[in-house]
Amino acid sequence: MQILILGASSNVGTALAEAFASGNTLILTGRNAVRLEAAAGICRTAGSANVKLVTADLARDLHPLFEELQRHPIDLIIDAASASSSKRDGEISADAFDSLVAADFLSKVQLLQRICQNQAAAPAVIFISTVLTLVKSPGRTVYTALKGLYETYLIKLGAARPGFYLLIVYIGIVIENKGDYEKPRRLASAVAKAFLDRRRSLLFGMSGRIYVGLFYVQPMIFNLLTLIQRKVRKLIAN
Repeated sequence: MQILILGASSNVGTALAEAFASGNTLILTGRNAVRLEAAAGICRTAGSANVKLVTADLARDLHPLFEELQRHPIDLIIDAASASSSKRDGEISADAFDSLVAADFLSKVQLLQRICQNQAAAPAVIFISTVLTLVKSPGRTVYTALKGLYETYLIKLGAARPGFYLLIVYIGIVIENKGDYEKPRRLASAVAKAFLDRRRSLLFGMSGRIYVGLFYVQPMIFNLLTLIQRKVRKLIAN
């Protein structure tokens, strides 16, 4: 397979590239050229047939990536890129919104549209999202909104393109971009298995499952408390 990995210079992106490396041609993209070179070495050791590097910032210039993609049909896109993942709402200045929206939504749409125009079959997509989009995390509105918006686009694309395969991965644990490489590798292993099993979604991390459970239980608790309050009021009135 020809596999495009967006955000390959992050720990998660590198681990995913490594998990899918064996026998495949990889196009690794990211903003950090040094980390991309390190990721390429890991992928070659893992048995990649060929590794190509494209240093690109999705918020600024897609042309280097477009030029590379014209030469190769893409079978699979693994999207682990996110410009807004490290920023809470309060840390984002007003003039930063344009670049974040460009990197996390608009550029990805342009990229996928260009790929679909250049080849008959749409590539499969593995989209790395976050459990925070499911639980509507307060304080991370920008991050979760952009994730959710792109997820909606991918789902709509799948409905319009027969045979389009989409796997959405919701990460439910904290994975730092520095230090321990164990969590990214465990995640990548789970993603590779889900891809082989042709699953449509994957929730990775026990704490994420707890968050989602609490999110859906919350309305029931609210309704129960409301009923109890009404009964108490009736008792007092009587």
